[in-house]
Amino acid sequence: MMNYETILKPAYSRNVQPQQTERDLKNNKYKNKQKNEQHIFYKSANENSKVVNSNSNSRLATGTNNSTNMTVYEKYGFKVPSNYQIKEVIGKGSYGTVAAAVETTYGAQVAIKRVTNIFSKDILLKRAIRELKFMRYFKGHKNIVNLLDLEIVYDKGYDGLYCFQEMIDYDLARVIHSSVQLSEFHIQSFFYQIMFGLKYIHSADVIHRDLKPGNILCSIQGTLKICDFGLARGMNEDCFQKIKDETGKQSHITSYVATRWYRAPELMLCRKKYTKAIDIWACGCILAEFYGRKPIFIGNDQMHQVVEILKVLGTPDKETILNYGSTVAMEIFASPKPQYAKMSWEKIYPFASDEGLDLIERLLKWDPEKRLTCNQVLEHPFFKKVKNVNDEATCPYGAFDFQYEHNITSINDLTKLLFKEVEEFKKAKIKNNTSI
Repeated sequence: MMNYETILKPAYSRNVQPQQTERDLKNNKYKNKQKNEQHIFYKSANENSKVVNSNSNSRLATGTNNSTNMTVYEKYGFKVPSNYQIKEVIGKGSYGTVAAAVETTYGAQVAIKRVTNIFSKDILLKRAIRELKFMRYFKGHKNIVNLLDLEIVYDKGYDGLYCFQEMIDYDLARVIHSSVQLSEFHIQSFFYQIMFGLKYIHSADVIHRDLKPGNILCSIQGTLKICDFGLARGMNEDCFQKIKDETGKQSHITSYVATRWYRAPELMLCRKKYTKAIDIWACGCILAEFYGRKPIFIGNDQMHQVVEILKVLGTPDKETILNYGSTVAMEIFASPKPQYAKMSWEKIYPFASDEGLDLIERLLKWDPEKRLTCNQVLEHPFFKKVKNVNDEATCPYGAFDFQYEHNITSINDLTKLLFKEVEEFKKAKIKNNTSI
């Protein structure tokens, strides 16, 4: 059996820097992305932050009372229940901040994600609610991050939604972009876990819409977990139809999703309703990144992104261009614009296995209908050494129901729904603890 701890430990050293090619070093976007996706480390909170104990009268969704003993970490802008001790900030982004902490009662390592600005921006509040609903819906799957607890804090300077999650050593970007050598078996095992988790998500008619190495966590034992469901969306056709019957309006879904380098071409080239195939495209990009140790399509903007794809996949055929049904696609691909020939995957990744290259070929297709589905991917011979059919579960709760979104008309409604979600989570947690 492969020893993941021995293989992955070098990737987790804070002194190991991601490898960069000459092309990467010339690309400022790539360097900035690397900095954002790597963890930011600080000294221990005990040494560098002022800790203030207080009995908070903030509106905390505890399920049973509205007064909880809280600890303030001024340096990090965190206010958490006193049984949690923050050690360091490990990530920052547009959503807020993630800190590493210890639950002092049991000594458990946890990650605390503070989602900020949700009470002033309805789109952030809506995404926070979606993420909570999805994490509750998918709770328990071994390749999806587990939500442990929730708090809502209103105190100025510390306000936001606090999500307490299981602590995973690093994200997959850190592993891929490190100097550690990954064998074909490791790539097969890692990618199998990603597809295994995605199958569970897709079986509930949910699209993640932001799959990338930075949103996949990796433990030192080699276990991968999909995280960050802020952009995820239910896509069940029956739900869409019920909403249309009730409101007389067609539901709109934005195409401005997914991080650019992992964004499927249909999201950039047409306004048609997209499918789960956008997640499959992102997975194809991740598989290619395993072999190349860098993103395969590095665009500086949306149009440059399409050009980068063109250089590798070649100009799509006329039928595919027409299927996009947009003037943008015609302007980019039709003559007299440059026509590109398809590059050979063997030349791009000469050390990859034949099965790996074949799978990349079947995932990265211009036409979303020609890409494999999750079930088809898991049947591919690439996984013959790591496949475990008994583990390939589908979501037992069926399609995710997102009709609730169309009964909300104001930020006040969203706030009430957020409190309801947190309280329901806490009640379920108490019930489960009691039953044990």
